[in-house]
Amino acid sequence: MEDPKNTLLITDKIYTITLEAARVAVKYEKLTGRKLGITGEIGEILTCKNQELKLSLNPLTAGYDAIDSGGNRYQIKSRRTNHRRGSIGSFSQHSFDYAILAILDPNYKISELRKTSYEKLKPFLDKYPRRNPKFNDFIRVSEVIWVQDNQEDKNKIPNKV
Repeated sequence: MEDPKNTLLITDKIYTITLEAARVAVKYEKLTGRKLGITGEIGEILTCKNQELKLSLNPLTAGYDAIDSGGNRYQIKSRRTNHRRGSIGSFSQHSFDYAILAILDPNYKISELRKTSYEKLKPFLDKYPRRNPKFNDFIRVSEVIWVQDNQEDKNKIPNKV
């Protein structure tokens, strides 16, 4: 199991600052037409908060971005998109237990979270030299674990920080 000193529980304060960063990034993009390149970090933090995972303090930890209370290792990939085409970012050469795809809307709010096991995803990772499966490959072997619908909006800023 991961040493708790090497992981970070996403507190309300961290979450609030992340949502503020997302709003600034949207404003910057509207003003300049350029992206800040923070989708991955925001997606990881929102996913960890939503799924009660602990984020690895070292963003270069071999094979995973977060862990759950049972010690399962997760790689988290984030896409800020309104369409479902193209490839997902490259996965590490290291094994992990689960992968989560965070699909974010243009305002960096989670629209959907999908989860799959390493075993189900591995054939698609091995298919591509960069280990970056197609979006639809991931969809095919994953299940929806959260969707923005009539559920509580987990993208709201908490009342207390």
